[in-house]
Amino acid sequence: VDTDQFACQTPLEEREQVVGYLGRIDEEKGIRRLAAIAKILPENITFRFIGDGDLLPWLQKELSEEVATNHVELAGWVNHEEVPVELNRLQLLVMPSSPTEGLPTTILEALACGTPVYATPVSGIPDVVRAGETGFFIEGTDPEEHCEDIIAILDRKDLINISTNCRELIESEYDFEAATARYETILTSLVD
Repeated sequence: VDTDQFACQTPLEEREQVVGYLGRIDEEKGIRRLAAIAKILPENITFRFIGDGDLLPWLQKELSEEVATNHVELAGWVNHEEVPVELNRLQLLVMPSSPTEGLPTTILEALACGTPVYATPVSGIPDVVRAGETGFFIEGTDPEEHCEDIIAILDRKDLINISTNCRELIESEYDFEAATARYETILTSLVD
């Protein structure tokens, strides 16, 4: 991850109460469940969808009332250069990944921006989303439970510390220099 491009430009405590999703707006990404969550979040929390895909027309229709009242925002597709700006607007990235996904780059980019992640613990996600340290795990499929979790996460007194942990993890293990050092160690061990 390019830690210069994906920097924590806005400290978590200065961000508005916006949670969101960034990625393809498609069936396999859990968009229908996210829409159900967005509908029942309290009015003081905005859900922002960032991306484009086959389900975008459905999402626009399904959440038209919430969009009209600014309870939900549909940003649509953004250029990759705008991704850090979008991730720096969120207090929490919500990623209900399916078991077929590996480790979504969006999660690494969010962590680099100091944005904690609430994600399904599948594939490589638990390697970086560490419960209570850099993020939180989505358990089950009930939107009401997810809504309760989101409210509880945003109310945590240690959320700023978790944001700091996110950035530190990426800097220590996933930026270019850290990756280079890891590969050097592996290659050196093969030669010896």
